[in-house]
Amino acid sequence: MTTTHPEASRNDVRTPATVAEAEDAWLVAITKGDEEQRQLMLPDCVIVHGPVGNIHERERFLGYNASMGATVEAETTEVTCRERGGRAIVTCFQKMLIRRLPDLPPFLVQAVATRVWFSTDEGWRLGHMQLSRRQPSA
Repeated sequence: MTTTHPEASRNDVRTPATVAEAEDAWLVAITKGDEEQRQLMLPDCVIVHGPVGNIHERERFLGYNASMGATVEAETTEVTCRERGGRAIVTCFQKMLIRRLPDLPPFLVQAVATRVWFSTDEGWRLGHMQLSRRQPSA
């Protein structure tokens, strides 16, 4: 399964009723910015990411992620989902095109991602994400 959202739009990413909708909303949110991502994350969401295994809470991760540059396109493949008891674990291979500088073409960042979603009264929310990014050499 491949999902691509270049400059995609969605009417309401705040209330995904299914895990598949949450995953779709997440790909859209990472191309739009912090607020869209924040709406899909639980306040105590923890993210483990980067080549050295940074462990960040939601706000610190969003700040770090914004400093990397704008994600202009995101795609997932090899998606698997295990859902049980109001929780879902999604694993996938994720590719993102990141525009670091406006006058340079975007560069490719690849990652293996594991996202843990929780069913809440407001829909599915991200509670944990592990993102093993592989970035191009400097």
